[in-house]
Amino acid sequence: MQSPSISRQFAKWAFQLRYEDLSPEVIDKIKAFIMHGLTGGMLGIHSHHAKNIAALTLKEESHLHGAHIFHHHQKATRIGAAFANSELIHASNLFDSYRMLNHPGPVMIPVTLANAEFENRSGKELITALAIGYEFICRLSDDFIPSTAARGFRPGPIYSTLGGALASGKLLGLSEDGLVSTIALAANFASGLNEGPRSGGNELLIHEPQAARNAVFAAMMAREGIIKGAEYTIEGDAGFYNAFTGNNQGKQSYSFKNQTHVDLASITQGLGQDYKLLTLMFRMYPLAGYNQPVIELMKEMVFKHSIKATDIEAIKVSMNWIETLYPSPEFPRHKNWQEPQPLTTTHYYAAYTAVHGSFPIAGSDINHPNAPSRELDPEVLSMMKRVSLVPEKDRAMFSPSIVVNLSKGQTFQQDYPYERMVWSLEQLSKRLLDCLPSFAGGRSGFDKLHQTVQHIDTLPNMNEVFRLMHSAP
Repeated sequence: MQSPSISRQFAKWAFQLRYEDLSPEVIDKIKAFIMHGLTGGMLGIHSHHAKNIAALTLKEESHLHGAHIFHHHQKATRIGAAFANSELIHASNLFDSYRMLNHPGPVMIPVTLANAEFENRSGKELITALAIGYEFICRLSDDFIPSTAARGFRPGPIYSTLGGALASGKLLGLSEDGLVSTIALAANFASGLNEGPRSGGNELLIHEPQAARNAVFAAMMAREGIIKGAEYTIEGDAGFYNAFTGNNQGKQSYSFKNQTHVDLASITQGLGQDYKLLTLMFRMYPLAGYNQPVIELMKEMVFKHSIKATDIEAIKVSMNWIETLYPSPEFPRHKNWQEPQPLTTTHYYAAYTAVHGSFPIAGSDINHPNAPSRELDPEVLSMMKRVSLVPEKDRAMFSPSIVVNLSKGQTFQQDYPYERMVWSLEQLSKRLLDCLPSFAGGRSGFDKLHQTVQHIDTLPNMNEVFRLMHSAP
């Protein structure tokens, strides 16, 4: 007898899951996701691109009794609201991150809020749906992200489409069978390529917003009952894994863990007891996730040892080898990974932090990172030449080690384990205070939002959340 499909196992778990089944640790982490995403939504209003997307959505998809778009009192269809709010979050560069290439927040937060508003769901129901969607994304993508990127796909929107769809299906009240169909439809809608950034395109600006649209649409179509999804959509011979990783046998073309095979049974092992979503980290700087711990570590070392930039002879940054070939060894963004590039390579961010002692947080300077004075800082450009990257296959992801050699003969070395970037709601909120220069509503608005998110599981609906998200900059 054939075992239950991967889709069926997730659908059964999602259908049965209740808020009361979640641990305090999981609930706190979900609240942190919400706070991070909504802060991003507040910062995103400064983006000309995001404002245009919101205006276009209201022009084409306005709905008198629909869902709200952040910073606007007009409403749009639930698909349109999810799309526009996703762009407002995405434009802020405040993403959460899982396995380097997955950024669920800009999809999950707007998708669940739009559905919760339309379906008049409570804060507890919102948290439950987010737990379902995030965990689905993490488990489905966990060991497969490097193999997905190696096929030219951008993993973030691919996996977030499925997670957003399952969360949407939960909020729409779908049956177990309905959730299976939702997953199948989402797998057919998933998309996103890595070619754009390699050849001058900027399509990735719309990847997550489009994933949000597709996620909501998948659940809505499943609720209509017109489409019956394939049972073995994920692991079937012509299914999701075959399309997005190259096979349905668990073979890995690349791996952060230096492994060659994954047992597909492990994807659902411990489902409902062990939550992988607890290991997501939060991006605070407007740049790729693997550079975040490099900046944090360099900042600590400069402060701890009172390092002066003029005394630095060389900086060596040891990283997981796939991080040095971002987004994939098959399609690296730069032909020569060891050649420093302003505003794009790890050399620049390590050098900037070594020279200035810190790096601007998203929202701390609206004009960053395009300010010419920073890009052309001669001291930083000179320091870049003294930074080298050391790729290591056995080094844990997002866990760099830095060695700083001074001209006076001193050497300082320090590691930064990934676990240090896994924050609670309170830890995250303290860091988000650095975003206040660009936060619509200022400190008082931030404090009100923080308090609301802290107690979001007491809310009967999302009205208060959207009221706070309408503050004008």
